[in-house]
Amino acid sequence: MIPKHSSRNYLFTGLFLMVAIISFFIVKDLIFAILYSIVLAFFFYPVYDRINSFIKVRSISAMIVIVIIIFIVTTPLVFVSNRMIHESIEFYDIVKGLDFGSTPFVKEGLQNIITTISVTANDFLYSLPTRLLNIFVSLFLLFYFFIDGKMLFENFKKFLPLDKKKKELYFNEFRNVAYSVVYGSVLTGIIIGILFGIGFYIFQVESPIILAFIVMILVILPIVGSALVWLPISVLKMINGDTTNGIGLIIYGVILSLLANLLSYRIMSKKAKLHPALTVIGVIGGLKFFGFIGVIFGPFVLVLLITMMKYLIVER
Repeated sequence: MIPKHSSRNYLFTGLFLMVAIISFFIVKDLIFAILYSIVLAFFFYPVYDRINSFIKVRSISAMIVIVIIIFIVTTPLVFVSNRMIHESIEFYDIVKGLDFGSTPFVKEGLQNIITTISVTANDFLYSLPTRLLNIFVSLFLLFYFFIDGKMLFENFKKFLPLDKKKKELYFNEFRNVAYSVVYGSVLTGIIIGILFGIGFYIFQVESPIILAFIVMILVILPIVGSALVWLPISVLKMINGDTTNGIGLIIYGVILSLLANLLSYRIMSKKAKLHPALTVIGVIGGLKFFGFIGVIFGPFVLVLLITMMKYLIVER
């Protein structure tokens, strides 16, 4: 016969698992919105803390920081989006007008790229209501993460079934990875993208803003590098007789590419103690699995795995 207290424990465990599964299905479509709000709260909490030290009203301080975040995100979009649309049309017309002779696979490849872009744009428009809902959820949660952030963080640490030393180790690893990825990858990509935009304008390249945006993405996602953009443009300029601008762009591109690699990998590898190869794998794999937020969570998961393996080896 099963003791009463055991049967009650089994019942409670079953109910807990059932509620946990139902809760997961309730929030599963909002998981990425929650992750975005956590990351934003993590990076902007020092700003909130500084503002709140003057205002002394947490809700007002949180609203001010959220307005600052919205301003930081939307201002570049307002100034750049119209120009990017115009340049995208010009860029499409230029590519469409190029004569590739008897090279059908090049034409087919370009047509596939254009089709992919068109499908992506349509998918984005169809998913716009969901994206707006996710943005609202992120900002809503962000408000309460600012107000109750310290209490929630301490409660979360108490909930983890780990000793104090391991808790501090894992949270320090997350902090190091998050800061190193943002400063080493995202911020570097933005800076290099802006510098390339200036360079494209100086060396008289068509559609400098959209090309600078592409360079920024290639720097943030370290797959092939910014040379995929500036090198073919430089070669085409020299072939067309514009040798001065072509050579100048090559020199400028090499310098900025070296600068981008130096900044990103030195910061990311040194701060997070993560090998550049694992950094690349973490960023690319994280983007595929988590979306844009995977730029941070991808490398963090790898660092966490390595840290846990070290502890398992030491304990054995």
